[in-house]
Amino acid sequence: MMQRNDNEVTEDKVTLPPVVLINVFEVPIEKGSAFVEWWKQSSEALKKEAGFIDAKLHRSLQPGARFQFINIAHWETAESLELARTKNQEVLQSLTPGRGTPALYEITAQY
Repeated sequence: MMQRNDNEVTEDKVTLPPVVLINVFEVPIEKGSAFVEWWKQSSEALKKEAGFIDAKLHRSLQPGARFQFINIAHWETAESLELARTKNQEVLQSLTPGRGTPALYEITAQY
Protein backbone atom coordinates (compact mmCIF):
# COMPACT_ATOMS: atom_id res chain seq x y z
CA MET A 1 0.00 0.00 0.00
CA MET A 2 1.20 3.50 -0.83
CA GLN A 3 2.38 5.48 2.18
CA ARG A 4 0.77 8.87 2.45
CA ASN A 5 2.91 11.73 3.62
CA ASP A 6 0.46 14.38 4.83
CA ASN A 7 -0.22 12.83 8.24
CA GLU A 8 -1.31 14.80 11.25
CA VAL A 9 0.16 13.67 14.58
CA THR A 10 -1.91 14.26 17.70
CA GLU A 11 -1.28 12.75 21.15
CA ASP A 12 0.98 9.99 19.81
CA LYS A 13 -1.69 8.99 17.29
CA VAL A 14 -1.30 9.42 13.54
CA THR A 15 -4.43 10.58 11.73
CA LEU A 16 -4.40 9.99 8.00
CA PRO A 17 -6.49 12.13 5.68
CA PRO A 18 -9.31 10.29 3.95
CA VAL A 19 -8.76 8.43 0.70
CA VAL A 20 -10.58 9.55 -2.42
CA LEU A 21 -12.28 7.00 -4.65
CA ILE A 22 -12.73 8.26 -8.20
CA ASN A 23 -14.69 5.95 -10.44
CA VAL A 24 -15.28 6.90 -14.06
CA PHE A 25 -18.16 5.18 -15.85
CA GLU A 26 -18.70 4.47 -19.51
CA VAL A 27 -22.48 4.35 -19.88
CA PRO A 28 -24.46 4.36 -23.12
CA ILE A 29 -26.48 7.58 -23.26
CA GLU A 30 -29.77 5.69 -23.43
CA LYS A 31 -28.90 3.80 -20.22
CA GLY A 32 -28.22 6.91 -18.13
CA SER A 33 -31.41 6.74 -16.04
CA ALA A 34 -30.91 3.05 -15.24
CA PHE A 35 -27.32 3.77 -14.25
CA VAL A 36 -28.33 6.57 -11.87
CA GLU A 37 -30.83 4.23 -10.20
CA TRP A 38 -28.09 1.59 -9.79
CA TRP A 39 -25.74 4.21 -8.32
CA LYS A 40 -28.39 5.35 -5.80
CA GLN A 41 -29.03 1.75 -4.75
CA SER A 42 -25.31 1.04 -4.38
CA SER A 43 -24.73 4.25 -2.48
CA GLU A 44 -27.54 3.48 -0.03
CA ALA A 45 -25.80 0.22 0.83
CA LEU A 46 -22.28 1.68 1.04
CA LYS A 47 -23.15 4.75 3.10
CA LYS A 48 -24.16 2.49 5.99
CA GLU A 49 -20.67 1.01 6.19
CA ALA A 50 -17.95 2.02 8.64
CA GLY A 51 -15.50 4.51 7.20
CA PHE A 52 -17.86 6.04 4.63
CA ILE A 53 -17.67 9.85 4.56
CA ASP A 54 -19.53 11.02 1.44
CA ALA A 55 -20.10 10.41 -2.27
CA LYS A 56 -21.22 12.49 -5.22
CA LEU A 57 -22.12 11.42 -8.72
CA HIS A 58 -21.26 13.84 -11.53
CA ARG A 59 -22.83 13.69 -15.00
CA SER A 60 -21.10 15.06 -18.09
CA LEU A 61 -22.61 18.11 -19.75
CA GLN A 62 -21.35 16.78 -23.09
CA PRO A 63 -23.56 13.97 -24.46
CA GLY A 64 -20.65 12.47 -26.43
CA ALA A 65 -18.18 12.33 -23.54
CA ARG A 66 -16.49 8.96 -23.07
CA PHE A 67 -17.20 9.01 -19.34
CA GLN A 68 -20.79 10.11 -18.86
CA PHE A 69 -20.59 9.71 -15.09
CA ILE A 70 -17.88 10.20 -12.49
CA ASN A 71 -18.29 9.14 -8.87
CA ILE A 72 -16.14 10.84 -6.25
CA ALA A 73 -16.32 9.33 -2.76
CA HIS A 74 -14.34 9.84 0.41
CA TRP A 75 -13.53 7.01 2.82
CA GLU A 76 -11.65 7.12 6.10
CA THR A 77 -9.23 4.43 4.89
CA ALA A 78 -8.61 2.18 1.91
CA GLU A 79 -9.27 -0.77 4.22
CA SER A 80 -12.74 0.48 5.17
CA LEU A 81 -13.61 0.88 1.49
CA GLU A 82 -12.37 -2.62 0.69
CA LEU A 83 -14.42 -4.12 3.53
CA ALA A 84 -17.52 -2.25 2.33
CA ARG A 85 -16.97 -3.45 -1.25
CA THR A 86 -16.57 -7.05 -0.09
CA LYS A 87 -19.68 -6.91 2.07
CA ASN A 88 -21.76 -5.36 -0.74
CA GLN A 89 -20.43 -7.33 -3.72
CA GLU A 90 -23.87 -8.39 -4.90
CA VAL A 91 -25.25 -4.89 -5.37
CA LEU A 92 -21.97 -3.55 -6.78
CA GLN A 93 -21.73 -6.34 -9.34
CA SER A 94 -25.33 -5.82 -10.47
CA LEU A 95 -24.25 -2.91 -12.71
CA THR A 96 -25.54 -3.73 -16.18
CA PRO A 97 -25.92 -0.36 -17.93
CA GLY A 98 -22.23 0.49 -18.11
CA ARG A 99 -18.70 -0.16 -16.91
CA GLY A 100 -16.74 1.53 -14.15
CA THR A 101 -13.01 2.06 -13.70
CA PRO A 102 -12.32 2.80 -10.01
CA ALA A 103 -9.06 3.93 -8.42
CA LEU A 104 -8.01 5.40 -5.08
CA TYR A 105 -6.31 8.78 -4.90
CA GLU A 106 -4.83 11.10 -2.34
CA ILE A 107 -4.91 14.87 -2.46
CA THR A 108 -1.48 16.14 -3.47
CA ALA A 109 -2.27 19.84 -3.88
CA GLN A 110 -5.17 22.18 -3.31
CA TYR A 111 -5.99 25.84 -3.55
